[in-house]
Amino acid sequence: MKKLITICLVLLICASSAYATKIASADDSTAIAAVHVDVDILEILNSDELALLQAGGNIWYVDNAATGSGTAADWTNADITIELALVHAAANAGDIIVCAPYHVETASTGTFDLDKDGVKVIGLGTGDAMTTITYDTTTDTVLMGAGGDGCTIRNIKFYTATDNIVSAIIVEDGCTDFIIEDCVFEATSTDEFLDAIYIHGTSANEGIIRRNRFLGDIASNTAPQSSIGFEDAHWLQIYDNEFTGDMGVAHIENKTAASNFITIRDNRFLCGYIGDAASTLDTVPGITLVATTTGWIQDNTIVTNVVSPDLAIVAADAYIFGNTYSELQGSTARGFSGVGKRNICVATTGAMTSTNYGQVTAPIFTVTGDILCRATATFSTKITTDSNAGTLELGVVGNTAILLVQDQADNTAFDVGMTWTKETAADADGALMADEWTVVSGGTIGLKIVTQDCAGGVANFYLEWVGLSANAHVVAAAL
Repeated sequence: MKKLITICLVLLICASSAYATKIASADDSTAIAAVHVDVDILEILNSDELALLQAGGNIWYVDNAATGSGTAADWTNADITIELALVHAAANAGDIIVCAPYHVETASTGTFDLDKDGVKVIGLGTGDAMTTITYDTTTDTVLMGAGGDGCTIRNIKFYTATDNIVSAIIVEDGCTDFIIEDCVFEATSTDEFLDAIYIHGTSANEGIIRRNRFLGDIASNTAPQSSIGFEDAHWLQIYDNEFTGDMGVAHIENKTAASNFITIRDNRFLCGYIGDAASTLDTVPGITLVATTTGWIQDNTIVTNVVSPDLAIVAADAYIFGNTYSELQGSTARGFSGVGKRNICVATTGAMTSTNYGQVTAPIFTVTGDILCRATATFSTKITTDSNAGTLELGVVGNTAILLVQDQADNTAFDVGMTWTKETAADADGALMADEWTVVSGGTIGLKIVTQDCAGGVANFYLEWVGLSANAHVVAAAL
């Protein structure tokens, strides 16, 4: 700890002498506050950025509350907008523009064009103290221009104050190696971005978008199209972001021109809003790419309400693995399906009475495509039938006991603690699942009830399955 404090003090003294921030006496409250902010600056710079400053890069200060000369050389004389500070910054010199906590700008009085190679724009503060740009017009936007290769925007909030805003940030043609990180893009129920970030045109390559929060529209998806929209952006990396809100297309949308070697990983998507039930979640994918876009999509979690979990990611030519999907509160997100992947689907009945479990074949699972599967069942409460003479079996049309062998609900079987399998009647304790697997090609896996109606009980059905076709998927039927 002593070593860490010593290093921080040395860095603080160096920064203070180099950038005209005064080290204060104990009774100089204004200078003490400035020193505190400089410590904040040191905390948010990485080792590469500190090395650039040591090699001669400059810090330029921005604070809308400043009343000094506007040289941007210190907090007292800070520029009042980022665009003004960019006049002082030099390209490829390691220069950093730092915005004070609570610094605010509005789009109508001027956004900024980050068009000098290597310049970084960094906001201080968290929560309400974050540097905030409020969009009160539909067309004004922050630009990362073709002259802004290697530029960074960090820790800034972009907030909507009108509807149908084109974008918070547009990355223009030819801007490469850009970074957008640790930012917040916040919309309201009536004011929203069409695309919070739009990577536009050709050769805006090798960008990184990471650790951002996209707080989308919470009311409808009539206007917003995506949180991140891009085209012809090769080697783009999008990772460790959080997305919420309803979108018209998808949170990540590859619009028209294909891109190559895209990485989309470790993101969390809520296509809707916290508290939404499945019926009120959005019905769009979390990610949609042009069919010929290549890359890999890995370890993302997507909450939405599409017909099949595989439709939560639309990317025909990308490698897709390790992603999970959910549409139900209180349930564990499950893996995507697909050829060769082993899955478990669970279906639990309600109270099994003659109303819904009479002498019929009741749907338990709905199968899409071709699967290899085997089943078992347990019981939360004992299943009974009228006069204890009814029989139960699980299977498909034409082979109604292919998955679970027929057994009689005689008031001794189908009890709590018992297990039902293809080979073992429902009166065994801890029976093993069958080694033999069954091929099912689409349709319904149903529970056939014969001779007498069910009179009570709750069953839990477990289907272990592996996809054989690309569209393979299984869901619990409406029980």
